[in-house]
Amino acid sequence: MATGSDRDAVVDRRRDTVLVAERFVSTQGEGPYAGQRCAFVRLSRCNLRCGFCDTKQTWDWSRYRPAEVSRRLPTAQITDWVAGTGVDLLVITGGEPMLQQPAMAAIAQGVDARVQVETNGTIAPIPELAERVQMWVVSPKLANSGMPHAIRIVPDALAALTATGRAVFKFVVADVDADFAEITELQTTHGLSPVWVMPEGETVEAVVAGLAAIHDRAVARGWNVSGRLHVLAGAR
Repeated sequence: MATGSDRDAVVDRRRDTVLVAERFVSTQGEGPYAGQRCAFVRLSRCNLRCGFCDTKQTWDWSRYRPAEVSRRLPTAQITDWVAGTGVDLLVITGGEPMLQQPAMAAIAQGVDARVQVETNGTIAPIPELAERVQMWVVSPKLANSGMPHAIRIVPDALAALTATGRAVFKFVVADVDADFAEITELQTTHGLSPVWVMPEGETVEAVVAGLAAIHDRAVARGWNVSGRLHVLAGAR
């Protein structure tokens, strides 16, 4: 498996600048806010190396050159940009954005918008960030990611995110039988609720087939179902 630098897993404690992969305005394609117009700020670097990752430009330096796919920007520039978009929802994603929490907190505190953070759930939030985030979309990685369990599942971090009272847990499903069994075990062991499941896939055909495979079985378990609207719409 291709890997990035070990430095990518180091928490960046700078507050005034942030390492950004991209920023754009679109609609949220996944989870509880799907379909809502929002500003995306994708932070660079990640502490995991998932095989199905669709944002490898944030960490895979065997394919990308860091200087060509990321920029260090003042956090004030990001807040000014969000204000100029006119949106009322900011989605901070990655990579793994929680590697840059002080900068995230500065951005979240500086915008007049709801803030949603998308995270893999391996890093607990710092208080000044936790108090400003309206929704945590936590996506613990399953065995289908190719990552060892001890690295991808961090109980203390999951507990801290659950304790905010504003977390949902979204899982990427590739093999329905195996993945549903693992999700059930994680839900029971760590008290994860509410649960959302979403098909893995980067084509319309894969997403539609995946939704058909998971929908009824997810509903029967009391779980929510997410599509991937950006894939279906051919958007970002």
